[in-house]
Amino acid sequence: MMAPPPGGVEVTGDLASMARFTVLFLAALLACDPGSGGRTTSRPASDSGPGTTDGGGGGADDLGPRLGTDLGPPQDFGTPVDGGCDTTEPIMNEIVGDPPDMLLTVDISGSMCTPLIDSFPPSMVTKMQIMKAALNDLVASKDARINFGMMLFPHSSGECAPGQVSNPIMPRNGAAIMSTLGGIVDDFFGCATRNTGATPTHTSLDAARSYYAGVAENPVGRYVLLATDGQPNCGPALPDGGTEETVDETVAAIEALRAAGIQTYVLGFGDGITAGDLNRMATAGGTGTPYSARSAAELDRALDAIAAEIIPASCTIQLEGATRDPRLFQVSFDGGPLIPRNESHTSGWDYDPTTNTVTFYGDECAAVQSGAVTQVDVDFGCPGPLI
Repeated sequence: MMAPPPGGVEVTGDLASMARFTVLFLAALLACDPGSGGRTTSRPASDSGPGTTDGGGGGADDLGPRLGTDLGPPQDFGTPVDGGCDTTEPIMNEIVGDPPDMLLTVDISGSMCTPLIDSFPPSMVTKMQIMKAALNDLVASKDARINFGMMLFPHSSGECAPGQVSNPIMPRNGAAIMSTLGGIVDDFFGCATRNTGATPTHTSLDAARSYYAGVAENPVGRYVLLATDGQPNCGPALPDGGTEETVDETVAAIEALRAAGIQTYVLGFGDGITAGDLNRMATAGGTGTPYSARSAAELDRALDAIAAEIIPASCTIQLEGATRDPRLFQVSFDGGPLIPRNESHTSGWDYDPTTNTVTFYGDECAAVQSGAVTQVDVDFGCPGPLI
């Protein structure tokens, strides 16, 4: 046996082993103590088994639930909403119901180069300028709903020359008509110099009937819109160099149009034509009461009212292509705000997969029927609003 070292205690091999065992035992106890921050983890036997069990009270290494942890029943987030969907495909469509034909028969006689007499404050804006602006608005806004054509009278070949069709009737003719209108000189001095003709209304309406005779009959309707600011004349010459009025001849020409299946709307602009004569013409044309306008606003309203009368009443559009999920439709008018789908059919729109059509209801239906809607926009691919 060896002597112990100076000032120390000799540790035998058995004592050293016991000391190491004691340290390990105490460390194990500490690891299993729930308050120590230690953790016992049980792994699942398979992916479908129980998840990780957290036996500790949470420490610096607590990373939250592990994959596979049972979090209870799934949370209800409600109806899915657009989470950033920004890719849609436009669907071509057309309003059910073919458009009618209308020949705009427009007076461009010398009197159209004068301002409205009763305008206040006085203005140098000519009736020609106002009429052009109103017709531009009409053909632009109703281009998809009416097949327009246009005749200007008198023709440039003479002051009493009957009008000739400058723009034949055809679908989507608005741009061509606006181009023709743009070529008319309309300022006060230029117009008066260029447009010196009289008002050959009766012969121009006869020319309109001859034109229609060469156009395939449109079963939806055929119409003439007579827009004039003065009494029809270009009858026999008068001693003062003028011509006799031709109201009777004009009424007869309108009756001949009606006999051919063509109704005539009569619009008097300004105060150059009597109410009685306008009434006779409108009655002959089969359209009832004539329209009168003595301002730009009244002219716009009159043209809109006439268009609304002849546009077929329809609230349905036909979609091209295959049927689709209406929950992914986005519908609007003329690029405006999205219109909600409404399955109760009190407003908005709904979809019929059997016919692949969208039908509008309430105020939206009224807007389509009135002709105020130029284009119905239907895009597919992202959820739209729902009532």
